[in-house]
Amino acid sequence: MNDRLLILNLGIDSDNTSLAFTQTWVNELSQYYKEIDVITLRVGTKYKLNKNVNLHYINNKNSNKSKSKQIIDLYKISKKLINNNKYIHCFAHMAPLQHLLAKYFLHKNKIKTTLWFTHIGPKFGIKWIILWLSSFLADNIVTASKNSFPFKFNNIIITGHGINFEQFFNTKEKFELKNFLILSRISKSKNIENTIENFKKITNFEKCKLDIIGGTLNSNDEEYLEYLKTKYFQYKNIQFLGKKSHDTLPEILKKYDVSINNTSMGFFDKAVLESAAGGLICFYKSNDFNFLYQESFQKILLFKEDNLYEKINLLSLQSNTSIIESIQHSQKEAEKHSLNNVTTKLVKIFNSN
Repeated sequence: MNDRLLILNLGIDSDNTSLAFTQTWVNELSQYYKEIDVITLRVGTKYKLNKNVNLHYINNKNSNKSKSKQIIDLYKISKKLINNNKYIHCFAHMAPLQHLLAKYFLHKNKIKTTLWFTHIGPKFGIKWIILWLSSFLADNIVTASKNSFPFKFNNIIITGHGINFEQFFNTKEKFELKNFLILSRISKSKNIENTIENFKKITNFEKCKLDIIGGTLNSNDEEYLEYLKTKYFQYKNIQFLGKKSHDTLPEILKKYDVSINNTSMGFFDKAVLESAAGGLICFYKSNDFNFLYQESFQKILLFKEDNLYEKINLLSLQSNTSIIESIQHSQKEAEKHSLNNVTTKLVKIFNSN
């Protein structure tokens, strides 16, 4: 077993639909190290970490420090931990700013770093500069797919995503095109409004329901959520259910037949993989997810902004047998993105430097 690993991430919170999986990642990695230190921006009221994991946080559920105060605190905690401990490696998980703030001390102590980033990334501005600098200074860059990292660097390693496949797996014995799900952060980048507008056009709309599960991360998201709730208030078969605890999602997914992911290429959302593992048929806009399905079903499930409703109607014409077979195929492909497979790859990267 290796000695000590430093992890930088955005949050540890079992109740956060989008970020709760980070707890699982930390616990999985802790099996390979005697001790792990985690510096996180925010900690929730509910989490459970293994005994060899030490948690250091900037904000809790009841505090929200200013950006300048957060940067100062991150700098101080990073300096103290890195100078007082001998780390084998530093893993920055979706945390380019934290990586930059710690980089001087990491370099001074000859600790190499791996940056994980799976997102289309900012297009311009200070966040773009921070991500580019963090990427430039990282010894390794890991990402989930060939299109999920915004820059071109020679040290990019594609590992696939990491989901708790065994927890999400559900045997699907019958299929009914009735219960639809959007499992996503509430954000304009997720194109939720476009999905709903397409859903309203499908055949038998009145007999189907669409639930949107996910929370918000900032004031812009809150405004978008209120706008959507107001716009679709009259439709009783369209419901915004808010965020759900990540450990309850496997059971929740059993209630649905179809999931819809309306994000563009570059957003390699783990929610698609979790839904596929749970036995849902998944409509998607990014062809990064073509690997989940055989070619005949790729043509049905891959959609464009203006034809999602047509694709849903096309699925209604397929036999239940062919749909179940397609679901089973997608589950086998999703299993390749199990957490165990990804963490094994990560540990190999960490230990090779």
